[in-house]
Amino acid sequence: MVKVILDMDPGVDDAIALILALNSPEIEILALSTVSGNVSAMMGAVNALKICNALGKGIRVIKGLSRKGYRRSRHAVEVHGRDGLGDAGIAEGVVRTGYRYRYRDPIREIASIITSYKSKEVTLLCTAPLTNIASLLEEYPDVKRHIDKVFIMGGAYNLGAAEGNVTRYAEFNFYTDARAADKVMGSDLSIVASGLELTSRRDCSIDHSMLERIKTIGSKPALLAARILSNPVARYSYFNIHDVFALASLLKPEMFAVRRARVRVESAGKMRGMCITEYRTDGNVSICYDVDAQKFIDFLLDGFLDE
Repeated sequence: MVKVILDMDPGVDDAIALILALNSPEIEILALSTVSGNVSAMMGAVNALKICNALGKGIRVIKGLSRKGYRRSRHAVEVHGRDGLGDAGIAEGVVRTGYRYRYRDPIREIASIITSYKSKEVTLLCTAPLTNIASLLEEYPDVKRHIDKVFIMGGAYNLGAAEGNVTRYAEFNFYTDARAADKVMGSDLSIVASGLELTSRRDCSIDHSMLERIKTIGSKPALLAARILSNPVARYSYFNIHDVFALASLLKPEMFAVRRARVRVESAGKMRGMCITEYRTDGNVSICYDVDAQKFIDFLLDGFLDE
């Protein structure tokens, strides 16, 4: 069983990835930290607790860093709803005893969890701006010894295939905190990255037909996911579940084609958030550039079945 710390900004697609992770027998979730992105770090923590409570699960939720001057964009509200969960109206419920989300020093809390495990025993799954992770590496560099791999949804590595979704150069997570993205990608950690050109594939998205297939499963995870996805699918006719790719690349690496690379990220100016990718066999980043779409859909539907 893989020991995982989730770093998220739930967010509709983060929420679907979280539901699948909570329902997976292959993952032990050590903690979930949140950060400003699709929603504020506070709203993200509350949303994570809503999902855990709805599924009867208890995990440690840590409200992570909020960037100074953070303002949730109109675009994020239109995509993810005012509540960040597709305006699904999910009740907060009763927070499970022993699981709180306000910590005086969230980065220290994350470091304490990681360093309590052996060398290369902890995996990070990151589907948000990399603010928390960059701060973790800066303040507690020894944590790297305990981290096996980092699975990331972020960036765009082949802009000829897909433009960014914030500017023509940049994907949302990397644009939101480009300095943090550059810090993490430029580290010597072993990273598996799913970028926008892969995660935007239409044949891996949720449309009306796929939404009905999810509802038909009838399990608690499936019905919760369908409830969160219903409004976004109704509004856009289909919805890309970008963040699920990071989880899939962790649990089912065989369905992906990858290339090794070194990646740096422009941290300012017109091209802020743009990936500068150098493909080389000694690169620390494995970029997922292709996926078996049918296997991805099977992974998604199987992940909603009752444990």
